[in-house]
Amino acid sequence: MAIVTGAVLVDETVLADEAVLADEAVPADVAVLAHEAVMVDRAVVVDRGVVVDEAVTGDRGHLRQRRLLSDDVFRALRDAVLEGVLEPGERLRDDELVRWLGVSRTPIRNALDRLRSAGLVDLAANRWTRVRDPDCSTLGGSASVVAALHRAAAVIAFPRLDDPAVDVVAAGLRSARPVVRRGAAGPASIEVLRCVAVAVGGVAALAPVGVLAASFAEAELRLAHELRSRRCVVDLSAWDDFDASAGRALAARDGGAWGDAVGQLLHRVAATGR
Repeated sequence: MAIVTGAVLVDETVLADEAVLADEAVPADVAVLAHEAVMVDRAVVVDRGVVVDEAVTGDRGHLRQRRLLSDDVFRALRDAVLEGVLEPGERLRDDELVRWLGVSRTPIRNALDRLRSAGLVDLAANRWTRVRDPDCSTLGGSASVVAALHRAAAVIAFPRLDDPAVDVVAAGLRSARPVVRRGAAGPASIEVLRCVAVAVGGVAALAPVGVLAASFAEAELRLAHELRSRRCVVDLSAWDDFDASAGRALAARDGGAWGDAVGQLLHRVAATGR
């Protein structure tokens, strides 16, 4: 669930469309993630891959071009997997991806290697590459890993939080409820998971957890893919129970209790998988 960093499914903060929360009172200063572009347009990938700041020249400019292109291809493929544009079990052929994204084979292979590390893609060297098709047996373990990371972040963060910071986290939790309510009728969309991720990750986002960042990035991407692939549901009652438990933990500055609340929410959502 980029449940963190606000969340790690999220590379950039994207504000919700105003219509999404039109009938709910939401603090004006709370940014709610409820939408992110599904795909990077081919022209955007190419343009961002070749445009370099004018001040950057020579070999460094070349390196920056390659980094931007690789990152954009990774984000494009990541979003395509999480949105279901590329479905679980689907074969990914280099030549097709080259034509689709309009880039060379090298950034595509780099992006696929990163997706493999994050658990979104399976690779068999010189044989095939396909979107990972997780089964429900892995959901509990992935949920436990993400919850443990949240607990660690909260234990570090809570002693440092002043009252205004606590208010921001609490407002983020409140702002997520209308999005969860709208999506509770069926399997969670990636927009719902991202919104929940930002709200649940409010504490971690305020913690100096640089050492945990890489672990969060992979663990949350893996969990998000598993939850979406297995059509898990973020039930409103599960969210309300989490909100109550998290609120108590926040008021008491109890990082362990916060981690327990996150764990209970994730395991309840994972248990709905099929």
